[in-house]
Amino acid sequence: MVLDSDIIKFLIASDIHAGYGENKQYIGNDSFESLREVLSNAKDAKVDFVLLAGDLFHENHPTRETQLKVVRLLRTYCTRGEKPDLDFVSDPTINFQHSNFPSVNYLDDTLRITMPIFTIHGNHDDLSGKGLSALDVVHESGLLNLFGKYCDLDQLEVAPILLKRGCTKIALYGIGSQRDDRLARAFSKGKIKFKRPEDDDWFYILVLHQNRPPRSKLRSTKSHVSFKCIPGFFDVIIWGHEHECLIDPDFRSFDVNGQNRSFYIIQPGSTVATALSTEEAKKKHIGIMSVHKKQFKLKKFELKTVRQLIIDELDLNESEPAAKVPKTTFRQKNMRDEQIIDAKIEQMLETAEIEREPSRPFPPRVRLKVVYSGKWLNIPPINGRKFGAKYMDRVANATEMIFVRVKREEKKAINVDDSIIQLLGPRTDDVFTVDEMVNKFYGNCEFKKCLTIISEGILGKQLEEYSNTDTNTQFKYTHADRSLAECIKEQIGGTGDKVKDMMKDKVADNDNDVPILQKISECIQILKRERLGRTGHRATTDSNSLNDTIDTSFHERGFDPDRIITSTPRPSQEREVQWLQAVSSNSRITEEVEMSEDITEICEHDFSP
Repeated sequence: MVLDSDIIKFLIASDIHAGYGENKQYIGNDSFESLREVLSNAKDAKVDFVLLAGDLFHENHPTRETQLKVVRLLRTYCTRGEKPDLDFVSDPTINFQHSNFPSVNYLDDTLRITMPIFTIHGNHDDLSGKGLSALDVVHESGLLNLFGKYCDLDQLEVAPILLKRGCTKIALYGIGSQRDDRLARAFSKGKIKFKRPEDDDWFYILVLHQNRPPRSKLRSTKSHVSFKCIPGFFDVIIWGHEHECLIDPDFRSFDVNGQNRSFYIIQPGSTVATALSTEEAKKKHIGIMSVHKKQFKLKKFELKTVRQLIIDELDLNESEPAAKVPKTTFRQKNMRDEQIIDAKIEQMLETAEIEREPSRPFPPRVRLKVVYSGKWLNIPPINGRKFGAKYMDRVANATEMIFVRVKREEKKAINVDDSIIQLLGPRTDDVFTVDEMVNKFYGNCEFKKCLTIISEGILGKQLEEYSNTDTNTQFKYTHADRSLAECIKEQIGGTGDKVKDMMKDKVADNDNDVPILQKISECIQILKRERLGRTGHRATTDSNSLNDTIDTSFHERGFDPDRIITSTPRPSQEREVQWLQAVSSNSRITEEVEMSEDITEICEHDFSP
């Protein structure tokens, strides 16, 4: 007979996204209502604790109103009643080493926490600035327990939270949201170590907040963390970040290097729809897990306060294949496509009203994808925002309700350089990063296509920094832009110094018949050849080849002072003429180097000997 004193019961949820759409009409309070329902269910079920798999907040810097509402809900549901009969047997100074109060909140004598919450951070409420997030503030206030907070993945030791009740013992591991590529590589290279208790009668749980399905075909990691990377000693994986509710335990068994691994994956999904997608339109659930020794059972509960999300698609060409659509370049009132779309929306709203339960808020959210193809391409498509405005009183997201897609016949692919096709073709295991892709491309291309001033290795590392940038932050590329600009300026300055030294030798040789800009071009080409030789580039170092390259470069640019100065330059040559005139008069050269629309750097250098 199983005694209640030997069972640990807790609620599982994820991706609350408190504060989502707080300034939007109708849906501003949806995320808070879902959080209230989650906490209310946990209280009614008398769970020992609540386990969240990340993204409690929708923003890294939530508004004061959002923080206030969350704190009020936590105080309402987590501080009334009796404290849980649950032993905390791990070292809190290790589990909560990021805090000035290294103790679990429900055992803190200065607090009265009756329903503790354990959570990792997600990608929305992730770390920023000095490694802090909004969750740190709530943790320090004692209203929840933030764990799994790690910044360095080079050598990571994950220590578990150890909970015990009767004969049941749970080892709770957590890793807050990380870049999927970095975490996947860290797993594959064995850089992540999981500390385990001495005895093996623990129930092991791992909480993650990562991409579960592959999200990229270009990266070797496919921008996700494969479940096959996870050690097999875990019993259950709680997988956050994915908003589709797949809360029924998914058993996975597989072999790695001849060893069998198996565990269950539970994907709670989000409690509020933050995207108008078919995955978000499914019913939302939370789960209550009961653990006894090494066995568990999960009971799921549907959330009843989630706003309806109705999604459908309308292809006008399939809807009325026999319709005649005269060609026109402007829209008229009440055109046939508008009538068809109106009828479809009315049908969707009628279905929503029939299915809506009294506890669900009104009005529903709707997403209709309208496809213009075939003969319907003869008319301009509707403006979705203007068309949806007339449903403001009946649809929560009226201006975002309609998504228009114009489907034209596919055009033949343009001719692309074979080397680029080869580079962008199917990925191989020998290319893992942007840095390696850049080096591979320039390491196999012709000499004339190689970079002249900038080092391929340095360029690759700088581009890698862009790929590692968190795009959810407000100033997402500022640091990478600045770093690239400084790198380019430094490379140009270094090349300029070397050219200046080489020019002194040429002046000493009294070679006055050669135009000075041709001398500069020769010096630059020599430096390029030397640099590529050091990096093992396959280009030859034959002297004739070098002279041909210099000659070709010189004649293509036309560095003859007499010809350029006395003739009218083309617009594309204007800055070249300014360069030539400055060099001819031994004056200072100022050249503007424009790298992109985001980076503009003025690099000055004196090339005169």
